[in-house]
Amino acid sequence: MDIFSYTREAAHCFVERRFLACIAMASSAVEIILNRDGRLKGVANFRSGDGWAYLNNRTLRVARNHGLPSDALLSAGDDLDSQKAIAFVHMRNKIAYGDITHLVSDFTDYDPEAERIADEHEEKMRKLVSEWFNTAPDVQDGHIVNSRWPK
Repeated sequence: MDIFSYTREAAHCFVERRFLACIAMASSAVEIILNRDGRLKGVANFRSGDGWAYLNNRTLRVARNHGLPSDALLSAGDDLDSQKAIAFVHMRNKIAYGDITHLVSDFTDYDPEAERIADEHEEKMRKLVSEWFNTAPDVQDGHIVNSRWPK
């Protein structure tokens, strides 16, 4: 199942101290769930015009309202109902848009804070994936066959 490829890749990146890649892979794992979970398939206005549901507070709120464990991604002080991006989304956006100066201390090394942030990001992703896996009808009812979601 591709979701587990992403979770494994995030873990490998963390162990190899590729913290930016760890954060990117952990965020991608969450986006895959948002885009493939059967509970979200027919939700009106869930996906953008190009057909993809992007990782943001609104998408996570809709997912939460349809039974997905979006709260697993929250840090202290985060609020999915706020206009301000939660820390998980904020960090994903920083990496995606190349705003990484706060994570890199020079051309060859990460800032010491980068390891903590990547560890926290991966931990939140794993919590969401675990809670999702243990409750998702796609998984529990056997809709995922041969590691593939239904079309």
